[in-house]
Amino acid sequence: MHLAAILCLVISIVCCAALDQSPSGKSSWTGKLLVVPMDGSHWTGVKAVAEEMGRRGHTVIVVMPEISMRLGPGKHYITKTFPVTYELELFNEILTEHVRVLTTPGRSLLESVTSAVGNMIKMFNIMASTTESLFKNQELIEFLREQNFDAVLTDPALPMGAILAYNLSVPTVYMLRGLPCGLDAAATACPDPLSYVPRYYTLSSDRMSFGQRVQNVLVSMLEPLVCKVFYWPYEEVTSNFLQRDVSLTEILSTAAVWLMRYDFSLDFPKPLMPNMILIGGLNCEIKNPLTKVSITFILIT
Repeated sequence: MHLAAILCLVISIVCCAALDQSPSGKSSWTGKLLVVPMDGSHWTGVKAVAEEMGRRGHTVIVVMPEISMRLGPGKHYITKTFPVTYELELFNEILTEHVRVLTTPGRSLLESVTSAVGNMIKMFNIMASTTESLFKNQELIEFLREQNFDAVLTDPALPMGAILAYNLSVPTVYMLRGLPCGLDAAATACPDPLSYVPRYYTLSSDRMSFGQRVQNVLVSMLEPLVCKVFYWPYEEVTSNFLQRDVSLTEILSTAAVWLMRYDFSLDFPKPLMPNMILIGGLNCEIKNPLTKVSITFILIT
């Protein structure tokens, strides 16, 4: 069975559970799914789900900006776009700088970190600008509100979908690799012991020496500041849209299910909550099966 079919079966079960429905091979009911994707490689797995859910007869509406790197229309879902304030050249500039950092030899650690953080801040500013553009599009927001969606599928690394689902009061399914600063653990009230859950960019494993654990604690103390810098553009956008001050952690905590795109066979083990489900890596496109000639050649050799 193709990876997309397996994943869509999981999504169908999740949506049915959220709606107190009984899934079957051929469902007698059709629901409405709102998809708010994140650009880039995140879109690969989410698009497969949107296509498969639409193919099975559900109404799937994907909301995306007019300018993007990889987002686009599909055969089995409806696309709703909204204008944004930036051009495609801005993405090209960020990607060019990222490649330059990776390929230029002899750069100091400080230069590499500074450039990486600068690029990340640019990306977060783009995402915040995208979010603001959507929330100011009253015509589209009203259209989405009238659809009475059964569930929202989104990647919370771009909080736009999570904030929109919170406003629409719709059960949300997150599909993600992880969130910076341990926000996924904070939002789900999941244990996150510093003694064996390494922080991002420490390059440590779940078996740390005493020195690595000290480093882990120091990094964890800096994480709230880093997240404040990254997500501060969303604060005003969110409060204006929701008409009250709501923290990002509170918004993320309302998710029905977290589909985590990793597996303990490759990642270090750590605690999970009951609504956090491991589904493996999904950042690769689905390829066609090998031909009989290729399979025969492999077996002979």
